[in-house]
This record gives sequence, C-alpha cells and structure tokens, in this order.
Amino acid sequence: EGIIGESVTSAASVSDMPLDPGQQQPDVTTVVTDPDTGIARIQQGKYVMDKVTGKAVILSSLGPEYRLAQMFPGASPEGREKYRFDWSSVTVPEMIEQLKAASTVPLKNSSTGKEWLGVPPHPQISNPAVDFVLANRDYLGHRMKKALGRLKLRAQSQFQKEEALEYRTLWKHFLLLEDHISAPFRQIMLNAEANVGPNFGNLDVKSYCSGELYERTANYLVMKSMVAHWEKKYNDAMELDKIPDDEGMNFFAQLYTGDPKRYLPDPPIIFRLDEVSRIVLMAQKMCKAFVDEPTLFDDLPAEVKFVEKALSISGGTALRQYMLEEFCPENNVDAASLREGLKRLYQQMFNMQIDPYGDLTMTLWNLCVATSVGTEEARDPYEEYIANVRGTKYENNPGFFQTYTFDHDKNSLVRFLDTAKVIEKGTAGSAEDVARQVQGEAFQLLGFDFGGGGSPNPATVTKESTTEQKAYVVPEDRAIGRPHMMGWLELLGEDEELTGGGAKEEGQEEKEVFEADKWEEVKEVKA
Repeated sequence: EGIIGESVTSAASVSDMPLDPGQQQPDVTTVVTDPDTGIARIQQGKYVMDKVTGKAVILSSLGPEYRLAQMFPGASPEGREKYRFDWSSVTVPEMIEQLKAASTVPLKNSSTGKEWLGVPPHPQISNPAVDFVLANRDYLGHRMKKALGRLKLRAQSQFQKEEALEYRTLWKHFLLLEDHISAPFRQIMLNAEANVGPNFGNLDVKSYCSGELYERTANYLVMKSMVAHWEKKYNDAMELDKIPDDEGMNFFAQLYTGDPKRYLPDPPIIFRLDEVSRIVLMAQKMCKAFVDEPTLFDDLPAEVKFVEKALSISGGTALRQYMLEEFCPENNVDAASLREGLKRLYQQMFNMQIDPYGDLTMTLWNLCVATSVGTEEARDPYEEYIANVRGTKYENNPGFFQTYTFDHDKNSLVRFLDTAKVIEKGTAGSAEDVARQVQGEAFQLLGFDFGGGGSPNPATVTKESTTEQKAYVVPEDRAIGRPHMMGWLELLGEDEELTGGGAKEEGQEEKEVFEADKWEEVKEVKA
C-alpha cells in the first residue's frame, strides 16, 4: 500500500509517492511530503527536470539530428583543443584545478557592486564549464565525482574547513553540470520507456520502435537494459531456489540475495522464479527481434552496436581482436574513437536510475576497461584517490580520510547487529524460533514483519532520551581501532546542506544572506 509497483521497464520504489485518485501527474518530478507519515517522497513527473532552469527538458525543434546531438553531446574542435586532457600524464590535482578554472567566472553583487571571481552559486552554470566537461566527458564522470567527494571528506577529517568548503562547492557544481548535460538523454530514454513498456510481449517491434535515429537508439538501450535487469533477477531467483531452507540456518543468506522488497507485506516487485523466467525470456526475444531488423538496428551509433556484438564474445583478448580486425573496419571507425564513444555512453547511462539500468551500465564499464587494455587509456590516475591502493594513512594515500564510530541510537539497526547473537547450527531451534529471535527487532527496523508478531511500530514508540540510554561501547571487531565520535562530519554545520535554503517558516530564525545570493555574471566590454 502506498508503493508504486514494478513494471518490465521501471523498478518499484518505496520512496515514490503514488498519485491520489483524480490527481494529475506533475510536469516534472517533485518532492512531496507524505501526509500519513510526514516523510518526504518523490512524485514522478511526466518530464525530466533540468536542474539549471528548474523546468522540463526541452528537446530541440530543429530536427532529429539536433536531438541526437543532445542525446550524445560532444565538444567543438575548439573546445577539445582548449580543454582536452593529455591522458598519458594528467593527474587528479591537475584535472581538478582545470575544472575549477573553467568553472570560475567574474561575479558581481547587484546590491553592493562588489566584484570577485568564483564558481557561480547553485544552480547556475557557465558555458566554459559545460565546454570543459564535454571535452573530457569520457575522463570525468562518476570517478571525478568520487574523487571530489573523498577530497572534501579528507579535508573535513583534518578539520580544514575552508578547504572542505571549496571542495564541496566544486563537487556540487560538477554534479550540477553532469545532471544538466545528461538531462536530454534521460528525457529521450523516458520517452523510449513509454514506447517499450506498454508493448511488452509484442514481437512486432517495428510497429512501435521505428522512428528517428535518436529514438531507435533509446529504444534499443531500454530493451537491452530490460534484458540485463531481468537476467539478474532470474539469476537471483535461481540462487534463492538453491539455498536450502534448513530450519532457518540460511536465513541471512536468503535475506541478502535478491531484492529485499520481496519481504514487504504486499511486495511491489516481481521476484518468483516462474514469473521472472517468463519475463526474461520474452525480453530476450524482443531485443533479438529489434537487432535482427536492419531498418531498426543497422545504422545505430557504432558504440551502441558494439555493445550488442561484444557481449557474445568471451575473453578480453578475443574481444579486442574482434574490435580491431572486424568491427572497426566494418563500421568505418577507428579504435580510439570507439573507446571514447563507449566511455561517453557509459557516463550517460551512469546518470540513469540504478533500476533497471544499473546492470547494463556496469557491463558497459567492463567493456570500457577490456577494450582499453594495452593502450594509454588503460591508465587510471583516479585509482589511488578512490580505491585505497596506497594504504590507510594520510601520508601515503592522497584520498584517505579517517572514519570514526558513533553513538548509535539504542533502537538503531547498527546497535541491533552489534548485540545479535551468532546463530549456530543445532542451537537455534526451528525456523520459527529463529524468526521469533529477530523479528521484534531486525524485522521491525527493516520495515517488514515475518509471521505478523505484534511488535510495536517504531514510528509510534516514544524514543528514550539520550541521557536515559546506557553508554554505548562499540564492539572491538567493528571498531577495528578507529577513534570514537571525532565530530568532523558536523564541521561544516548548515553549510553541509546541498539543497539550499527555502523560504523562512514562521518562528524560524533569520538566516544570513551571503553576497553570492545576489550575483550576476560580469559581461566583457569590447572596445
């Protein structure tokens, strides 16, 4: 109840807010407050919102070629010449400095007349920043997001507030740029979902997947994502069937296999093996029918066609050999351009929601890695910043930040797991005993209940004050020598909020207004 169910092209989400009877779907996705729980939930709109304008994405009216360019935006020759990284030698600090320089514009306070250089206040962007990101789209993306986030946390953990604020500003600005650049792609994919979803099971794909090149490309990507998603769900269902139900001894193995939303009272997802197997078989047939129709598939962008061909090849060496000796000559594309196209496609797909696009997106990343082996593009300057490959100290790891343990609430899941007894075979009793042992606590915290034991609803239970709770001692096997309650996560205070301030509510204190709240870009004056 109150949860939008899963379809073949979109996942169920407990955060999505269903429409009330007679309520019109909003133009763009908005955050609303659930009147029953007071919890903020998402109400999906008809169109993707461009966060820069705050309005629905507008696809070009100049023709299908322009819409394809919006779907897969590239940089101008001048932009590539000016901003393109030398990947053979560039470092993460150099990339960040160049991103910061491209994002910095002259600003002016309209009230005081004061001028300064800085990153435009959210949600404003500048054309040079967009050009910079487009010139290096295949090198930036989610790995730059991770690097900026870790460096911000590193500065915080060393209590370097000003540096942390600078990283936070640039990180937030880069996320905005990524969202803005990928918005047309997400809108075109949303349109394709509306084509494919209602026609699930119809193998006459030409009747509903025909159209302009950008539309057919999106239709294929939706279908291929649908196949990857349901193949994963099929594999999960197979694994669950293999796990023996030996009086609860494999309870946790069952819990972490597949989608946990299946444990909700009225599961909004499709998860049973017989159902999933029928869906995945039909999804595969639909995708094959699309690929086998030359008028639909044969003129798709080279990187998109390569995905279909490459997934049938086993082994990295065989894949690279096929790419160099067959695919590239047949499609009149050089290997470097194909690899760049694959990475740009991956960055666009990474900005889609995880379900149902995450499985195909990770496959694309694996193809990017496999096709780059033996080239200078295989170099990864991000690795030492985001993978802890150089140790766990500030001195030898440029991306390291010191984590610490917290005073978790008495009724938190962490406290429950800290005190849960290890269930050993022969000591737990029947499956009912195992369920009874955890249902009053773990199941309550996870939001579902096995067996309907009348445990109190945590939303209605009065919470103990902190002073009434016993002193919390973190178990040694989880603390692993880390400090306790360092407090650096609170270093930025209200500056940590990413969404910005809203209108002042009655009784709320007046917030400080910063100079950057009233700004305008200084226009160059030509002689």
